[in-house]
Amino acid sequence: MSEEQLYETYEQKVNTLEDEICNHEKMSAIMDKDLKIDSKLIEAIFKPYFKKATKENGDQVIKVLNNFYKYHPFLIPFVGKDYPQNDKKKFLFVMESHYLPDSSSFYKLHYNMLDTEEEKNEWLKNQWYDYDFSWKELQSSPESEISLCTEDIDYICTESVVKNNIKNNNKFKALFRNMLKPIFNIEDDQIENTIKSIAFMNYFLRPSECTGVSIKGKDIDELFSYLNLIRVWKALGEPYIIICSAKVKKSFNRYWKKHNTILDEFENQIPEDNLCLCNHPSNRSWNRKRKVSEAEKEKYGLKNEYTTSDEILGKFKESIF
Repeated sequence: MSEEQLYETYEQKVNTLEDEICNHEKMSAIMDKDLKIDSKLIEAIFKPYFKKATKENGDQVIKVLNNFYKYHPFLIPFVGKDYPQNDKKKFLFVMESHYLPDSSSFYKLHYNMLDTEEEKNEWLKNQWYDYDFSWKELQSSPESEISLCTEDIDYICTESVVKNNIKNNNKFKALFRNMLKPIFNIEDDQIENTIKSIAFMNYFLRPSECTGVSIKGKDIDELFSYLNLIRVWKALGEPYIIICSAKVKKSFNRYWKKHNTILDEFENQIPEDNLCLCNHPSNRSWNRKRKVSEAEKEKYGLKNEYTTSDEILGKFKESIF
């Protein structure tokens, strides 16, 4: 990575953007939040996938997890400046993953050359999850097999993505309109203002391999993403979580159901009443009818065999207000 690719500090980064819609104090609190969870529980939740995901033990996984946002500050979830305090209803909206520009060499030089799943999991652990990309360490190094340039950071900085697109990117605004309207009953001209009252993140903790294409998640991605969502949920005061991605829904549900069978660990379990699972908010996916699960029939009192994400989110609103 050349010296021209070096980036300013996190503080300088946020100050180059208009500051009015973010709660930076709350965002910093996410960075500082440690998830306190038993290492044996982690291994139990992810069994038999744990050994496929990493050669580390549960304690080492927790250490990597709790350092993740310190090492990757650009991925800290967006928190609006009017995000509720105390006992007011809070919402965390979760989509899938960031992606990189076509010009990025992020995966091309090494990752794409690996043959086995084991090699890719190990490479991601060492060269991404446990590698320090904090601004003070983001500099040329012969030991790193990843380089991030300024344009890469612009594509995967959650705060920057929200701020730079919510005003003038109509496709981006349409995604948030679909997610926000069933909950807040807003008009199109209220989208930007409503975003100030929510939190938003992408579930997977690394960018997709190809621009604009769904991530090909590995075992290690699913491990850290599930645990990180619990960590963010705790840091934000245990908000309602609205997951808007079929891929995330499938990945999260697999481990959430396993977690719920371990009855002696309630502190870090996200309650079912706090969760709403939807498709991606692109118009085609959002309005596409899908078969209703038995759990959804019971939870929302649905009578029909098929439903849409818009209807599910509306029923979720009825259940909590």
